[in-house]
Amino acid sequence: MEVPSDRSVPDRLPAALDRLVGRGVLDRTQADAVLSEVAGPGPAPGRRRLLGEIAGYLGASFVVGATLLFLSEEWESLGRGGRLAVLAGMAVVLLGSGLAVRLRRGSGGDDVHRRLASTLFTGAAAAAGFAAFVGLDRPGYDVPPSDWAPFVGSAVGLTVTVAGYLLARTALGQLGAAVAAYSLVATLLILADTDDPVTLGVSTLLLGALWAGLGWRRLVAEIRLARAIAVTLGLIGAQTVLLSDARGGNLVAYLLTALVAVSCFTAYARMRDWIPLAGGVAGATLVVPEVLYDMTGGSLGPSGVMLAAGVTLLAGSLTGLRIRRDPGPVTPHTP
Repeated sequence: MEVPSDRSVPDRLPAALDRLVGRGVLDRTQADAVLSEVAGPGPAPGRRRLLGEIAGYLGASFVVGATLLFLSEEWESLGRGGRLAVLAGMAVVLLGSGLAVRLRRGSGGDDVHRRLASTLFTGAAAAAGFAAFVGLDRPGYDVPPSDWAPFVGSAVGLTVTVAGYLLARTALGQLGAAVAAYSLVATLLILADTDDPVTLGVSTLLLGALWAGLGWRRLVAEIRLARAIAVTLGLIGAQTVLLSDARGGNLVAYLLTALVAVSCFTAYARMRDWIPLAGGVAGATLVVPEVLYDMTGGSLGPSGVMLAAGVTLLAGSLTGLRIRRDPGPVTPHTP
């Protein structure tokens, strides 16, 4: 964002904000918001612009809906080439529309254009990924197409999603990138014939750690959403290991779930955000009854498991209140 030219903005303010961004106290979006506020409020979006945004969403939904309806009716008769052409055409239309909205002169800092462009980019990513899947899902490859097609489709979808997010950062774009990244990891493991529950679970947990790192380094704009995605992926990954038939699989799952819970409580102690606290409580509530059930061979019964979960929740609540009462050093975070 350009520094406002208004003389009321102190000359040293942009440099001070840049230093705060560099230290992680603020992210770039917050710094830009401060500069815009000091320069003076811009004109509020009028009814005409609001109607334009709504029309954009409706137009995109009609394009996607009409394309899906056409494909559902003509799927068999189209053949591989026809399906690929229709899906690729939908991706091009959505991507081109998103670029036209985002790169429109004077819309660089406009939230309306940014949200609409992000929606179009995310739809284009889904269409492009599906088109790549359809294009490769045919016989004649040395490696079965059922292995290659999902992986390439996921890779294309992730690439377009990340590119769209860099152009228009929104929560929808980040969520789409997370889903595409998980799909890429899962299909890569299938391609390598290592898609057992332990490997998939550990890989998913590592993906969650990566997402936590993205939020910590302020590489994504929606910091709290990044934390929520990291916690969700971590818990899903740890619990996925329970599906393994390997000896000791349950023990690995319990250890990983406990590790996620402890990491979440540690993060909460540093940043005082309810998202890691919720993740820690959820992890503890899952792992304690699971361990007790396994150790007793199910003799506790449903009531015993519920009691253990309740006691765990109460203990987590008391721990959180104790941490809250004795805050200690607090690391600045994005509200």
